[in-house]
Amino acid sequence: MLQIAIGYRDKFSHAPTIEEWRELFALAQKQAMVGVAFCGVERLSEEHRPPKSLLMQWYVATERIKTMNADLDRKALAVAGKFLDEGFPGVVLKGQGIAKLYRGPHSNPFPRREDLGVYRTPGDIDIWLHGERKDILRYVHRHVPDCKPVYHHVDFPVIDGLDIEVHFTPSWMNSPITNRRLQRWFRSFDFQFSNFNSAEIPSPSLAFNRVYILVHIYRHLFAEGIGLRQLLDYYFVLAQGFTEVEREATMRTLRSLKMQRFTAAVMWVLQEVYGMDERYLLTAPDEREGRFLLGEIMLAGNFGQYDERMQHERDESALHWGVRKVKRNFRFVRSYPSEVLWSPLFKLWHYFWRKGLRIKGTVVNDG
Repeated sequence: MLQIAIGYRDKFSHAPTIEEWRELFALAQKQAMVGVAFCGVERLSEEHRPPKSLLMQWYVATERIKTMNADLDRKALAVAGKFLDEGFPGVVLKGQGIAKLYRGPHSNPFPRREDLGVYRTPGDIDIWLHGERKDILRYVHRHVPDCKPVYHHVDFPVIDGLDIEVHFTPSWMNSPITNRRLQRWFRSFDFQFSNFNSAEIPSPSLAFNRVYILVHIYRHLFAEGIGLRQLLDYYFVLAQGFTEVEREATMRTLRSLKMQRFTAAVMWVLQEVYGMDERYLLTAPDEREGRFLLGEIMLAGNFGQYDERMQHERDESALHWGVRKVKRNFRFVRSYPSEVLWSPLFKLWHYFWRKGLRIKGTVVNDG
C-alpha cells in the first residue's frame, strides 16, 4: 500500500478483501499513515479500492490531514518569524520542514508524487533557536513562568491548540563521549540560522538531516518507540540524493556516534517496506538487525502509542516508570550497547541537572 503511495508500485498483486481493507486502515491509523496510505488508494483502479463506506471514512480523515498541514505550515512560518523578530533566528526541525521533501527529484513513473507532503500526518512545531540556553530560557520564562526545561528543549504553549517545542540543541546521546561529538557536529551547522526566507519555512540542509533525522529516530526508539511515519521521513531525506563524498561524510559522522549498526538496520527497513533504490542507501543493509527493528516498529506504532510495555500503570510512581523503561531498553543492549548502558547514568545526571536549574533560579526564574 505504501509502495503504491510513493510511486514504487502502481497496483496490488491481487485485490484486497473487505477484511484486509479494514486491517489496512487500522494499521494506517496505528502508524499515523492514514493520509499517505490514502494517496495510494487514489491511484488504484476501481476494482482494487476499498468498500465505499470505508473509502468515505478514509477520505474524510485525509481531508482533515490536508487542512491541518496547510494550517500548520502558516503557523510554523509565523512562529519562526516571531522568534527572528525577538532576536532568535531558528530552523524548524522535522515536521513541516520534512513534509516539503515528500516529492522528487528521483524518478517516478506515476503521478502525484509532488503532492504527497500534504498527506503526511502533521505533529507539533519543533524549532531550534540560535543562542545560549540561558538566554532562550529567560525569554521563554517571561511568557511561560512555569516552564519545565529538559536537556534539549522546553515546551512553549503560547498558542491554543498548538504544541511548540523550543530547542537549545536538536538532540542528544546518552553516552557523554558520543554526546560531546554530536553537540560539536550540531554547532558546525550554525550557518543555517542565516537562511531565513519570509516566504518559506526555514529548515535544515539535507546534509544536516541525513544525520539528524536518523538520530531523532534512534532517540525515540529508546524513549517510547517509533513508527513507519518516521521511517518514511528518512526515506524522503535520502531520496533527494547525495554524492559519494556526501555519503562518506554522513557515514563518518554516524560511525563517530556508534550508529553504524542502527543505520544498516534502517537501510534494510527502507528497502523492505518502501522499496528504496540501492543508490540512496548510506550503507549495506543488515537483515537481522532490520527485522528486529521492523518488529519493534510494528509492535509499537507511531511513537510507541500502541506498545503495551510502555503503558502507564495506575498510580505508578515516576521511579517505577523509569525502571520499567530501562528494563524495556535492555532488549536493545546487544545491538546498541553504548546507548543502553549509559541510559541509567544519563537519566540520573539529567535529574540533578534539572534540579540544579530550579535551585539556582538564575536561568528558569529569569535572574
